[in-house]
Amino acid sequence: MRDSGIPQAVRDIDLPEPATYKPYWLQRSSTTSKDEVVVEDKPVQERLDLASQAIPGFAAQLNGRLSDEPKHSSAPQQRWTISDFAEAYRRGLTTPSEVAQRIINLIWEQDSCDPPMRMILAHIPDDLRKQAAASTARFKQGKPLSILDGVPYTIIDGIDALPYGTTAGTTFMHKHRPVTGSAPCIEQLAASGALLIGKSNLHEIGVGMTGLNTRHGTTRNPHDPRCYTGGSSSGSAAAVASGLCPFALGIDGGGSVRVPSALCGIVGLRPTVGRTSTQNCPENAFSIMSFGTHTTCVADAMLIYSVIANAGTELATPRPAPLRVPSQLFDDTPAAAELVMPLKGRRVGVYKQLFEDASPEVVSACRNAVDLLREHGCEVVPICVPDLELVRVAQILTISSEMCQAYKFAMADSKLRSQFNLETRVSLAAAARFTATDYLQAQKIRTRLMIHYTRIFYEKDVDYVATPTTGTTAPIIREDALAMGETDLPQTGELMRFTISANMAGIPAISVPVGHCSKGLPIGLQLMGRPWEEASLLYASSVLESAVKPLMRMPAVSYNLLDSQH
Repeated sequence: MRDSGIPQAVRDIDLPEPATYKPYWLQRSSTTSKDEVVVEDKPVQERLDLASQAIPGFAAQLNGRLSDEPKHSSAPQQRWTISDFAEAYRRGLTTPSEVAQRIINLIWEQDSCDPPMRMILAHIPDDLRKQAAASTARFKQGKPLSILDGVPYTIIDGIDALPYGTTAGTTFMHKHRPVTGSAPCIEQLAASGALLIGKSNLHEIGVGMTGLNTRHGTTRNPHDPRCYTGGSSSGSAAAVASGLCPFALGIDGGGSVRVPSALCGIVGLRPTVGRTSTQNCPENAFSIMSFGTHTTCVADAMLIYSVIANAGTELATPRPAPLRVPSQLFDDTPAAAELVMPLKGRRVGVYKQLFEDASPEVVSACRNAVDLLREHGCEVVPICVPDLELVRVAQILTISSEMCQAYKFAMADSKLRSQFNLETRVSLAAAARFTATDYLQAQKIRTRLMIHYTRIFYEKDVDYVATPTTGTTAPIIREDALAMGETDLPQTGELMRFTISANMAGIPAISVPVGHCSKGLPIGLQLMGRPWEEASLLYASSVLESAVKPLMRMPAVSYNLLDSQH
C-alpha cells in the first residue's frame, strides 16, 4: 500500500467537482438518425429480425458460406457466425442436437488435453441435449423461434442462469448465494431459442486481468495455449475464439470483456453503463460494470446487443435511452463498392501521448487501423484526455472498494478466506485499507473524467476515441503461477491501461481485432463512443472489420461445429 502511492495520489489533492457514484448520462437527443432503427419494446424475435436486416445479404440468403458438402477439416478457415448456424439449420446440413453433441465431446476433449484449455467451468450435458432436442423439433416443424434458435453460447460464471449455480470463479460462492432465477439477458436469450452450453471460466471474482484461476484451472489462449487469454471473462473469449460457440457473454468492470477479446482476436462490446441490467448477478463492482458480448464478428455483436440491451430495465430510474441498432452495417460486397467513403462526416479522436503508450507492434497495428478509418472517410483529429493517472488511481480505488464490500463476508470468515487464492486475498486485504474519503475522492475524479468526455464528444464534435485495447499482446503463463497465483502490477497496468476510462465514465466501447504481432498473437483496437450511441459504434466497427479482414488469422486451437464429420 505504501509503495503503490495509490491512496496518497488522491489524498493530497483538492477536487472541487461533486461526486458521481454511478455514471448515468442524460439522453442528448430523442430523435432517431436515418442510419439507425429503434428496436425498443418489441418481442425478441422482432428485434432480431430488425437487426438482421442491417447485415448485408442476410435476408436474401443469410451468409451463403456453407456448401452442401461437409467440410472434412476439423478447423474451418474462418469462424462460423450466427448466420452460418442459422443457414446450416435452415438447409438441413446439421441439427442443433448434432451440434450440441459435438460441443459435449469437445468440452471433454479440451479438458483432457495437455495443457487443458479450461474454457467451460460448469456444464450439464443432459440440459444442453434437452435444449437442443427442443430446438431440433422446432426446425423439423418449420417453426424456429428466431435466427438464434439452436445457436450455442456460454456466459461468464458471474451471471445467474438456471439450472446452474454462480461461483464467480470461487469454490464457495454458489453455496453462499443460491441462484433463484436467471438474469434478464439470459431469459431473453432463452426466449430466442439459443442453446446455453454452460458457465465459462473467469479470473477469481473478476479481480485480475489475466484470467488466472488456481481453483478451477486457468483458461488457455486458443492462439497459443502457453499464453493467458486476458480476464476476467477468460473462458467466454476463448470459447468464441476457438469456435466452440459464435457468441458469449462477459462482465466488464475495467476492461474484462474488451481485454480478453483483444488478446483472443475477437470482437468485444461493452455497452453504456445502465444499458444492460445486472439483476441476478453478484454485485461485485456495481458502479462500473456492464454485461458485454464476445462475438465472432461485429454483425453478431449487433445481434446479441439487440437481445440483451435494455432487458430488465423497465423499472429502472432513470431508464436507459431507447435501444437503437444500425439500419445497415457496412457492405463490402462488389455490388456496394461505390460506397468508398462510408465514414465521411464522422470524426475519430486520437490522444497521441496515450495512443503510443504501448509496445511497438501494438502501436504499429493500431496506427494502421486508424489510417484505414481515415481512408474510409473518417476525419482523424488530435484530442487530449487530461488526468489519466488520476483516473487510473480512481478506478483502482473504486473497483477494489466495491469488491471488498461485496466479499467482506468471505474475508471475515477464516474458512472462506482460505479458499480464495493468494492474489485475491492480497487484493481484498489491501482494498480494506482504503478509506471512505478515498472512495469519495475517486468519485469526484469520475465527475472530472465525464466532463472531459463531454467536451470531447459534444463540444469538439468527436464521434469516437481510438486507442489500442491493450498495451501488449497475450502474456506467457508462468508455471508457478498456475498453482500459487501471481500479483504482477506492471503486467496488469499494460493490459488495462486503455480500457479503464470507459468504465469510470460509463461510456460504450468496443474492441476490434486489427492484426497480429510477430509471434502470431492478436492485437485489438478500441473505439469508445458517445453515451447511448452503440449503434454508431457498431457501424464504424463494421467498416474497420472489413478493412482489416485480410490481416486476420485463425487460432492454433480451432473447432468446426458445423462439420458433420467432426
